[in-house]
Amino acid sequence: MKIIFLDIDGVLNTDRQIRINNLNQIDCIKFDQEAMENLKKIIEKTQAGIVITSTWRIHQSKSDYLWRELIRNFQDCDIDSGLIIDITPIIDLKMKPEIRELEISKWLSTKDVEKFVILDDQWNMGKLNDHFIRCLPFNGITNKIVEEVIKKLS
Repeated sequence: MKIIFLDIDGVLNTDRQIRINNLNQIDCIKFDQEAMENLKKIIEKTQAGIVITSTWRIHQSKSDYLWRELIRNFQDCDIDSGLIIDITPIIDLKMKPEIRELEISKWLSTKDVEKFVILDDQWNMGKLNDHFIRCLPFNGITNKIVEEVIKKLS
């Protein structure tokens, strides 16, 4: 099994797109279309499943607004939301980004994963840095990142 550990803000919901949404006074949350298309390319080439690491994951169980917006953005880009196979465990209710490495490690300890990558806009993933690809919050998933991810998952 191949896995993409996926953050949302700064990866798909880029700073660039947030500014565009605000300028256009869009009521819904619209993810960066370039970042979404790039995620789609990754999935098509690697057949990887997605595990959400973002703070957005706390909204899954209630299927509230943010989770529905996440699913809608996937569907709008013709990405099967069924590819979101899980979320990482919540170790700390404050959901500090610096513990994301521990949450991913805990998830990995219970699964049989062949290869994985972490897409996030954080600076460091500690012991998991070899699998970490940093997205710049303004651009999210770029063409260069697509190439890196495909290489790591191949």
